[in-house]
Amino acid sequence: MKKLLNAGFAVALTFMAVNAFAQMKLAVVEPERIMDESKEGKRVQAQLKAYHDQKQGEITAKEAELKAVDEKAKDPKLADDKKEDLANQFKQKYYEYQAFAKASQEDMESRQNKALQDLQQKISAVVSKYAASKGLSLVLSKRICLYNADALDITSDIIAEMDKAYPGQ
Repeated sequence: MKKLLNAGFAVALTFMAVNAFAQMKLAVVEPERIMDESKEGKRVQAQLKAYHDQKQGEITAKEAELKAVDEKAKDPKLADDKKEDLANQFKQKYYEYQAFAKASQEDMESRQNKALQDLQQKISAVVSKYAASKGLSLVLSKRICLYNADALDITSDIIAEMDKAYPGQ
């Protein structure tokens, strides 16, 4: 009798779990597409690219300085003491260049991480608000789904909501 009661209880729990799961409303989104296609995502990408281009320009200018000093040092008409001064100057500029390039790279990575984290938080807030308004129980990233029906994809709706919430500030 006890075994039958336990089996009945297990079956009842299984039916309750299946019923609860069947009542869940699910959706999927493509975060990368939201980042690429929303106004806010495009704004963030443009800011990051502008900063990257600025820093790359500064690095290129420092490389040109190094090359100019190196070319001067190769002049056969220069006295040995001038060549030594230029070699020391090149060495100093090279160390400055390396330090600047490393600091610039770290700064760019830090800015990118912060900007993407902020954008992800904005996307998450918009998805949460949208899900609540549509009675969705679960919204998954399309990346982690092995399969989903096209009808579950709300990415376009989220992009529209992102554009309303962040119209290109």
